[in-house]
Amino acid sequence: MNNNSMVQRTYQAFTYLSRRVSRLMREQLSPCPITVQQCYALESLMDGPKSMSTLAEDVAIHQSTLTRIVEKLEKQGLVERTRKVNNQRMVVVQITETGKQIHDQLHQESLKIISALLDQIPVSQRENLLCALEAVVKLIDPENQTFRSVMNSCCNTDMIAGIMPMKKAGHESAG
Repeated sequence: MNNNSMVQRTYQAFTYLSRRVSRLMREQLSPCPITVQQCYALESLMDGPKSMSTLAEDVAIHQSTLTRIVEKLEKQGLVERTRKVNNQRMVVVQITETGKQIHDQLHQESLKIISALLDQIPVSQRENLLCALEAVVKLIDPENQTFRSVMNSCCNTDMIAGIMPMKKAGHESAG
């Protein structure tokens, strides 16, 4: 198999995996009062309280979007926001006991789903699959210097900007 074919197959696999995992999560969460992004926020907060900027980075969304997500989670009693005493501009978010219970229940359900899916893969291939997934996760970690270098050298956003209509300051383009 030539390199171009391998690159194309990898691209398709990443794209399909991303879409299918998102769909699986939406289906799993459909009877729940929280969204996929809210679930990601709760997952991140299981590690402990975080500033809004750190949480936005962990969840990989813009801080203004995270603010709306956290507001909804707070209204549901799943997180609490506080301001630092020595820096009133810094907002810290932490998960509540109810949020932990919701997270734990969702986590247990996720483990059941993954277990059932793994049962469909031959036992002899499971370790290789897991090693490959862990390698990909490590490789595409934004903190990975190799990943950062590849992104900086390959991403030509100027080309895309030349095709897309420009956004006016303070206005979002339709789309």
